[in-house]
Amino acid sequence: MSHRWSLTVPPGLEAVAQAELSQLGVDGRPSPGAVLLSATLEEGAALARRLRTANRLMCEVVAGKAHSLEGLAALVRSADWRPFLRLRDPMELAVHVEESRLGRKDVIEKKVLHAIHDQLRAAPALSVPSSRPHRAQHLQLRVVGDAVSLSIDAGGERLGVRGWRQAQGKAPLRENLAASLLLLAGWAGDEPLLDPFCGAGTIPIEAALLAAGEPPGGGRPYAMESWPALQGVTPSRRRAPSGLRPLITGSDNYAPALADAAENAERAGASVEWLRADIADPPTPAATGLVVTNPPYGLRLGHSVDGVYRAFGRALSGPLRGWRALFLCPDQRLARLVHPRAFALTGFSNGGVRVSAWAVDPQG
Repeated sequence: MSHRWSLTVPPGLEAVAQAELSQLGVDGRPSPGAVLLSATLEEGAALARRLRTANRLMCEVVAGKAHSLEGLAALVRSADWRPFLRLRDPMELAVHVEESRLGRKDVIEKKVLHAIHDQLRAAPALSVPSSRPHRAQHLQLRVVGDAVSLSIDAGGERLGVRGWRQAQGKAPLRENLAASLLLLAGWAGDEPLLDPFCGAGTIPIEAALLAAGEPPGGGRPYAMESWPALQGVTPSRRRAPSGLRPLITGSDNYAPALADAAENAERAGASVEWLRADIADPPTPAATGLVVTNPPYGLRLGHSVDGVYRAFGRALSGPLRGWRALFLCPDQRLARLVHPRAFALTGFSNGGVRVSAWAVDPQG
């Protein structure tokens, strides 16, 4: 049976997520902040383990119209919740309401959770091995006018949380955003990659996992692992592609950050070369390649970073001449300090700050 799924991303990265789905052989339709697709539960579970760009992967369980709280409860009870839930599973419900007459969010939340429990008690439970874990299940209810959609989160915790990044600095880049930058740059693991502001190593580690064909989440738990309908489904694990792996380098001028990066890489099983270097004298691991990086910006760290961006620009026109580059930056002024013809590919929110991904063409 096919279900409707929603792959959520920061608005501005829908096309990147859609392209990733296409690479995985799945058709998706972009929507604001999401890409919509159809898949069975087994196909959705496989996707959740392989997606690199997604914040979350939500499976819609029931949708329809509700003109009252009782109508909402009846709609929820009309769905078969047994493939997803057991009575003892902990449940959390996020409620989003726009222009609705159904009342307060807390009242709606209680009504929906009671209706789910009513349905589970009324129907014979699916047989599940006693060893099956009772993982917390996260549900999301959207009510816009009289239109209702209730979905369950395949990951539980955000898919962007891989599990290996236990050490991080003051302004870390989310793992799925790092992967999105790599895909946006068209990096397929076939050329050297350098992050000269690597911090805790998120971008190089994501690159190493992508190049090796390893699933981004490794051994992290997923809420869907306790869905009764997925009992007996063994998760597939992709093998690393044969042949030489690309040279992936992370550098930073702050030694404690490099120590954190090395620890994170070890947990992830990622092969990365870590070097201590200032942007004024960056490493040059190859004649050409791709720079993907998230330089510091003053909005996050509370001081002027003009000098850093100018030094980055000198690096690209000097030691890294011939390398193409993709970097995050909050405004055009800073971006043009790097290169006068830097151009923005897309914009999105990173840690509450609006940023754009800026590209520099070595031929420009």
